[in-house]
Amino acid sequence: MLPDLDKWLSYFAQNALDAENICWDSHETLTAEEYHCIKDSIAAFQLGEYSEGAGLVKFAEHYAQSHASRPLVDITRLFIKEEQKHAFLLKRFMEQQHIPVIKKNWTDTVFRRLRKNVGYELSITVLITAEIIALVYYKALRACTHSIVLSAICDKILRDESAHVKYESGLLNYLHGRKPTGRRFSARFRHQFLYGGTVLVVYYDHRRVLRRGGYNLAAFWRDCWAEFFACFGTPLPRDSLQPTSASGQPH
Repeated sequence: MLPDLDKWLSYFAQNALDAENICWDSHETLTAEEYHCIKDSIAAFQLGEYSEGAGLVKFAEHYAQSHASRPLVDITRLFIKEEQKHAFLLKRFMEQQHIPVIKKNWTDTVFRRLRKNVGYELSITVLITAEIIALVYYKALRACTHSIVLSAICDKILRDESAHVKYESGLLNYLHGRKPTGRRFSARFRHQFLYGGTVLVVYYDHRRVLRRGGYNLAAFWRDCWAEFFACFGTPLPRDSLQPTSASGQPH
């Protein structure tokens, strides 16, 4: 049985009862500069936060049945509802600020396809890849405007996502730890390869928000990997973690 599931079930059940503590009556308006900086980026993240989660629940049910881990299914359902709540909070803010909601984004489409029909472990691997990067992104988004509402939303999402990545990394570390050494190394290498590529894609797609929030590429790369290794430990050799420019020189 996976470890600490009863503890995590209690956490997610309790967290579902917590109040938002967001001042929706502030009647604030973004400046034109703030609006144009964040509108496309926040719309893409709002889309990414929402998922019905049917595939993940199916994978969790199959794994739970095979490994006597019944709480896993209830945790997964609560986890999905929490992600949907994040999408709702962002959407409500966007509607207040007249930011259009989008229904399709190429990076979201890729990630959803990567999680499709791949089994429980790989689905969690793809999911945590996005969520670890989100820990850095929402810090930048919070710093992008003077909005009290958006700041509170980002704080709420950051608190929840910090717990999410702790939970998911605990699952993956447990699953990887049961593998033979060669397979464990291979799984870790593939994950780091996926993660590094995703960091670069996110920076390119959301660079206006990230730069305004205080992150150039080098800082974003550094902080994303710091979050990754806080979850999984054992960093790669230093040179392999430094992004390079087209000329081959480090940024």
